[in-house]
Amino acid sequence: MGEFARLSGVLFEPSTAFQDVSTHTRWWPPIAIITVLSLAFMITFSQRVGFERFVRQQMELNPRIQQMDSAQREQAFAVSMKITPVIVYVAAVFALPLITLIVSAVFLLIFRTFLGAAVQFGQVFAVCCYALIPYVLSSIMGFAVLMLKDPDQFDLQNPTPTNIGAFLDATTTPKWQYSLATSIDVFTLWVMTLMAIGLSVASGKVSRATALTCVVGSWAVWVLIKVGLAAAFS
Repeated sequence: MGEFARLSGVLFEPSTAFQDVSTHTRWWPPIAIITVLSLAFMITFSQRVGFERFVRQQMELNPRIQQMDSAQREQAFAVSMKITPVIVYVAAVFALPLITLIVSAVFLLIFRTFLGAAVQFGQVFAVCCYALIPYVLSSIMGFAVLMLKDPDQFDLQNPTPTNIGAFLDATTTPKWQYSLATSIDVFTLWVMTLMAIGLSVASGKVSRATALTCVVGSWAVWVLIKVGLAAAFS
């Protein structure tokens, strides 16, 4: 399949597209597209909203910082302003490939060790990369929200109203509840469904229902860890 056919096929004919992906394990096009969109989004964010406003918003949500006196808060703000842009841009480039590598390694372990599927890491990694295509649509939606919403009300950590957390007040909702709510996202559920289809196709023997159970189960474990950490450090 040509690249455009593969990218669009993941959305409209996932079984056919993932058969090609698992046979020809070219993984980089979706990662490259999402990375470019992420960088473009952050550049636009820095110009329209600005990191200063973002850092101020995050400091207001941190009860420990609010307990500091004004001099300490300004010192914390100055430090954050130095490191936040670096962290954000580095994450835009490297976070997605690194997370996808880790997720692929986990699924390789599950499918080969517990389900007996004869899949290779290259197949699993390529499937996971192409399953991320819905995030292209999420990025486009994020651009639209960024351009239309009041900069003072834009939330970089939750830019699109596609999860339950978008309808909660981050300042009054308990951190663990907010973390759980933001995890239940339309695009995340879509990506997990595509991963399950792709892994089922690549394995050749694991049913979609079993693959979906493994994918959703792994995600649920991660969400529980994240929610637990939010509760412990809030």
